[in-house]
Amino acid sequence: MKHLGLVILFLYSSLYAFASSIEFTEQEKAYIATNPIIRVCVNPTLAPFEFLTVEGKYQGIGAELLEHVAAKIPLNLEIIQTYSWKESLEKARNNDCDIVNFIPQTLEFNKWLLFSDPLFSDYNVLLTRSEHPYISDVHKLVDESLALGENSALYERLSHDFPNLTIFSVETPEDAIFLVLNKKIDMTIRSSTIMSYTIRKQGLLNLKIAAILEEYKNIFKIGIVGNNEILRDLLNKGIAALTANEREEIVNTYSPIVFDKKFDKKVWYFLITIFLSIVLILLWNYTLRKQVKKAIAINLVNQKIMVQQAKQAELGQLIGNISHQWREPLSNLSSINLMMIAFIEYNQKIDKDFLLTKFKEVENTLDFMSQTMQNFLEFYKPSTVQQYFTIYDAMQQTLSLVETNILAYKIAIEIQGDREAQVYGIKNEYMQVWLNLINNAIRAFQQSNVPTKVIHITIDKDVVKICDSAKGFISQSDLSKGIGLTMCSTILKKYDKKLTFKNSMEGVCVSIEPSSHEHHTPI
Repeated sequence: MKHLGLVILFLYSSLYAFASSIEFTEQEKAYIATNPIIRVCVNPTLAPFEFLTVEGKYQGIGAELLEHVAAKIPLNLEIIQTYSWKESLEKARNNDCDIVNFIPQTLEFNKWLLFSDPLFSDYNVLLTRSEHPYISDVHKLVDESLALGENSALYERLSHDFPNLTIFSVETPEDAIFLVLNKKIDMTIRSSTIMSYTIRKQGLLNLKIAAILEEYKNIFKIGIVGNNEILRDLLNKGIAALTANEREEIVNTYSPIVFDKKFDKKVWYFLITIFLSIVLILLWNYTLRKQVKKAIAINLVNQKIMVQQAKQAELGQLIGNISHQWREPLSNLSSINLMMIAFIEYNQKIDKDFLLTKFKEVENTLDFMSQTMQNFLEFYKPSTVQQYFTIYDAMQQTLSLVETNILAYKIAIEIQGDREAQVYGIKNEYMQVWLNLINNAIRAFQQSNVPTKVIHITIDKDVVKICDSAKGFISQSDLSKGIGLTMCSTILKKYDKKLTFKNSMEGVCVSIEPSSHEHHTPI
């Protein structure tokens, strides 16, 4: 065994010498020898940075950079298959992977991840429809709206830097682009690399880059799960060994359109103006009209593609949520099934009452799973139909969407008031508002250590009140502390309603009430 160990050590030493000129400590060599596989969680839909193909192959700028880094150390990578960024982060939190590739370093991620040195960086651009004028100064915009994907690292900073903009948080960055295309939102912010790739691949003729935000850089790193400093140091050595030619070759493979940050913007706009003038002069004839018709046809096709992509993203979210809610019921059914198999295999007598009880338990579990699917389908089903519906029933459907989290954090739900009260509007929009408020209450409980966790819901004809016992604090003037509250206010505004926040020693109460409602019930 001693000789075998020497042989293995010799082979690894030879491998280091062959793979690169990086110097490793004895501790780092031992780590590589005893950790043959490094599990990697990725964002499966962030093209061209990183994405998973239909066959499950990991591709993109971040994918190839990580492969180069791993080859220089060397490390063997195992890509963990997921269907959404949210699912990847959940697996990372559950220690189902060792690293999370191509992730921005935020205050929230700092709580549970170590970070490598920067792997890649670029800057953001403002994306608008083609008819929107170019933007010389974002601070001068008035009454303009901007959408960002949920969990965007820019949300808090932009809300602070640009109070003149109405900023919305949507499910995904693709949703934000879709809203811009359909004139629901004025603009969104994306990475210059992503937009160069997207416009080139999909030919989005109705979109343009209206401004370059050089002060808002995207810096992507490798997140290391746990407190694994050795793995972080190894990755940093691999990143440091990347050459400029290697980086440039990888980036140009996916995004050959590169903006020179040192190039003066006024000169850039001037050249664009000259170019467009020449094009208009040359094409101001019948051929131009034919090209315009062709462009319109292509644009319609691209819009259909965007709609399909949005539907696919929504479907992935739907499947992920249903899977999350079904996990415990499936486990329950499996345990009952295994119990019955054991009784039969060992010829054990099964009491009739016991058997009937288990069959009823199976039936109740199946009813719960069926109802869960129906609730999710109704919630994700797009609707523009306004109608009267019962607040209590819709609130129960909303609570079922997050029932797993409610049970996991041992939160009690108390509902009182008028169970027959109805409201007129789009049911899914009201459910979205309630869901955001309930999720904020759940997040407040995650960050507090209160012994008793209660969400108290009061239903009245004109007012719906949601209170928590988490001892948090949200002020009317600082909605950014609550996720999705700006969107909630926007939805309620069209129904002539508003959000009102009140704080006490127990927690926060959020009321949904008519805008003209002046009376505030003491808490």
